Amino acid sequence: MRILQWYVLREHVAPFFFAFFTITFLLIIDYVPKIIDRVIDKDLDLLVVLELLALNLAWMLALSIPMSVLVATLMAFGRLSSDFEITAIKASGVNLIHILLPLLLAGSVITYLMVQFNDKILPDLNKQARELTGSISAMRPTLVFRSGAFISDIPGYLILVDKIDHTTSHVEGVRIAETEDPSKPRIIVADSGYLQSTNGGKNMQFTLYDGEVHEMDLKEPENYRKLDFRHQVINVSGVGSELTRTSSEYQTDREMGIGQMQARVNQAIRNAEPVRERIAGYFQNKFNYLFSDSFAFNLSDSISDSAALQLVRNDARVMIRHLERNLQQIDTQKKITDKFTIEIYKKYSIPAASLAFILIGAPLGILTRRGGIGIAITVSILLFIVYWAFLIGGEDVADRGLIHPFWAMWGANILLALIGVYLIYIVLTEKPLFAWFRRIN
Repeated sequence: MRILQWYVLREHVAPFFFAFFTITFLLIIDYVPKIIDRVIDKDLDLLVVLELLALNLAWMLALSIPMSVLVATLMAFGRLSSDFEITAIKASGVNLIHILLPLLLAGSVITYLMVQFNDKILPDLNKQARELTGSISAMRPTLVFRSGAFISDIPGYLILVDKIDHTTSHVEGVRIAETEDPSKPRIIVADSGYLQSTNGGKNMQFTLYDGEVHEMDLKEPENYRKLDFRHQVINVSGVGSELTRTSSEYQTDREMGIGQMQARVNQAIRNAEPVRERIAGYFQNKFNYLFSDSFAFNLSDSISDSAALQLVRNDARVMIRHLERNLQQIDTQKKITDKFTIEIYKKYSIPAASLAFILIGAPLGILTRRGGIGIAITVSILLFIVYWAFLIGGEDVADRGLIHPFWAMWGANILLALIGVYLIYIVLTEKPLFAWFRRIN
């Protein structure tokens, strides 16, 4: 029995590595155009481009390994079935469940390793990839100022020069819009001036004459200010064409480990609890006030019914606004909780898809038989499209609070596993695939 189990397990090794390298290569090919879009005109060193590709290779591995398990299972069992080895195994009295046990054990090992990879390694590589991408995006190609042409590729600036003399660097009709803070734009207009590069070409310096500075506050328009000047120096930063690596402490949810995200979930739950207590206390005070034995409005006997009704309405409006503000705070904390809970479940569910793929891939490989590699890859793609659609759709629905994050991330695994168990039953009993449907009809 053990020899047979090892034999079946070895049959999966070559298809697994074939599928792994093929799928990873296809993911790289699909990602290369995105890299080209980011690095074009940046004059980057080839090593930097390869580093960016290597860092993004991490999330590709998180997808390609479960897919490779599915392709390997389909191919291995398809070959065993087409060569009638599955028939021979059944004829010898060996239950196919015993053949699946070492595969499920191997799938469990892969699942464990991938969970550790997703938790310990992938977040840091995602962060490095984001920081390197940001540093590359901050690079500016060599700026060429042209008369009457807008310069819009400097972050936070929009520049227009009516006329420029590249020999003397004299400029006329200069307009510079600073939009780093969109709510408080600043516009500089000048008749003439000079343009020169500073700080090794990293900054551009405008020396302007006879102009105006317009400062606006879109939130408070009455704070608009206009300043006239005879001479003004404007430094425009961020025009360097060299790669300057930057780093930050900020982390997105895909750049955190399970422990970090669980801490954020716990913090959000703690933040919501005082708000709930505040709501309960508020309504308890209202209840005690309205139904106490000494209840009184403390109003004079001369107040009219309409005035009393208006007072009650005003009090109700205040209560509703108070309730809405507190419920909004609870909803914000719930969204934070759901967001990180989804990512926590995802770090487990995607690696665990290997087990679901083994359960469904083995019987499908036997049922498809002589389809070969073409059928194996086709079925794998269809299954993974269905799996990924469930995963993305579930995440979107969970973000809206319509279903629990657990079912959003684990629903596809559970569904495929159940279908796989049913197909295994069909293979073991050699019944028609839709025997249950025929019985119903």
